[in-house]
Amino acid sequence: MNKDRITSALTGLVGACNNNPKTANTDSVVIKALAFPIIYNEIDDKDISGMIDEIYLEKNAIAPNCANCTSPCGNTSDYDMDRIYSEEPEIRDIKLELLSKCQSLAAYIYKDKVQGGALFPDYNFFYKALSYISCDIEKEMLAELVKEIEIIEQKTGNGGFMYGKKNYKD
Repeated sequence: MNKDRITSALTGLVGACNNNPKTANTDSVVIKALAFPIIYNEIDDKDISGMIDEIYLEKNAIAPNCANCTSPCGNTSDYDMDRIYSEEPEIRDIKLELLSKCQSLAAYIYKDKVQGGALFPDYNFFYKALSYISCDIEKEMLAELVKEIEIIEQKTGNGGFMYGKKNYKD
C-alpha cells in the first residue's frame, strides 16, 4: 500500500488547474484527497485506487484534452514522489513537513465540511503548496510556506488535529 500515489496524482490535478479553470468540484476533491490518508486510517490499495480515480476524473473534467495529448507538456503529469526522497535531507524534510501539515489541515477542514461548516473558504494555499512540493524550490521559499500554514493552523484552531511527522514511504 503506497499512499504516495494519491499525492502523485493530486499534483497532476493541481498542474491542470494552473492553465485551466477549476470546476465547482475541484476544491472538494483536493481537500478529500489530501485528507484521505488521515481521515481513513485503514485503507487498502482498492481505496487508494478509488481516490486516484476521483482525482483523474476531476483532472479530465478540467483539462479533457490532456489525457489523449500526443505531445504532453508534463503540466498535468503525476509527480514522481521518489524525487522528494532523493532530495537533500533539509529540503526533503521541509517538503514532507509541509505535506504533512497540508494533509492535517485538509483533514480538519474535511471534518468541518462533513459536519456542515465552512471553516476555510480559500483553498488556493493547498494548490500553491502542492506546486511547491513538486518543484525544485529553494528551502527559504519552502520554509516561508511552512510558516504560512502555521499561521493558517492558528487561525483555524487546527492545533489539536495535527498528527506530527509521518513516514510517507509506507
